[in-house]
Amino acid sequence: MKRVQTAEEREREAKKLRLLEELEDTWLPYLTPKDDEFYQQWQLKYPKLVFREAGSIPEELHKEVPEAFLTLHKHGCLFRDVVRIQGKDVLTPVSRILIGDPGCTYKYLNTRLFTVPWPVKGCTVKYTEAEIAAACQTFLKLNDYLQVETIQALEELAVREKANEDAVPLCMAEFPRAGVGPSCDDEVDLKSRAAYNVTLLNFMDPQKMPYLKEEPYFGMGKMAVSWHHDENLVDRSAVAVYSYSCEGSEDESEDESSFEGRDPDTWHVGFKISWDIETPGLTIPLHQGDCYFMLGNVGSLRVGHLWGFKIHVIL
Repeated sequence: MKRVQTAEEREREAKKLRLLEELEDTWLPYLTPKDDEFYQQWQLKYPKLVFREAGSIPEELHKEVPEAFLTLHKHGCLFRDVVRIQGKDVLTPVSRILIGDPGCTYKYLNTRLFTVPWPVKGCTVKYTEAEIAAACQTFLKLNDYLQVETIQALEELAVREKANEDAVPLCMAEFPRAGVGPSCDDEVDLKSRAAYNVTLLNFMDPQKMPYLKEEPYFGMGKMAVSWHHDENLVDRSAVAVYSYSCEGSEDESEDESSFEGRDPDTWHVGFKISWDIETPGLTIPLHQGDCYFMLGNVGSLRVGHLWGFKIHVIL
């Protein structure tokens, strides 16, 4: 029996068609760090987007996280899903595994993933391999670190909002560590917004995916993950992402096509405001170990991951 689209899906599809009709044969503008107005637009239109370069993150994590991922990959723990899109069954180009608190789930495209539990107090978990247990422990460690960083970012954002100050986007630099001092209630609220209970690992090898879709609005090139936003998050909760690229195969693509302001050999993450043709999109290069944070209320913010020539993991 053919699945009937929900009202929300029909509305989203109608908005997409209207937007494409408005664009006709033109592209929407987007900015990269090479553009003069990039940081100003980031500050004004994407104030809750925070970026952290790999150099500001503990070296220990950069060593342990790739090892943990490669362990899970070696043991065949990541799977591609069959999802139904516009009445068609489609195999996702990205393989995934959900690790987190026992009993938690994550739903996307009408597909529900269940956690492989990481070791938490009060719960006995039996793993088939000791290496898998150690890998899950590493992702719990990464999760704890990202929680702390998210709370610090939320505290800094709250101070800026209360002071009604214009500030440089929270990127490329350390967040201030002193002088924040939230109230007790605020502290509880910030902790709840950063209470990450799952880690979703997304893995993709572009060399094995020749049929990747072209980005439809900005002309950014091929996309590993299409524009999306998480619709199943707790209200105002934040999202933290750690980026890791493996070495690709020796027969790297010979496609030398370039996109204005963007190196096609480097993975990028793209951001845009939903159904907005006035605000430029942003693309940010993702290097080994970079992190970015979206600090809540990101329902209108859509994210896409743009193809590069390296195997890429989003944690």
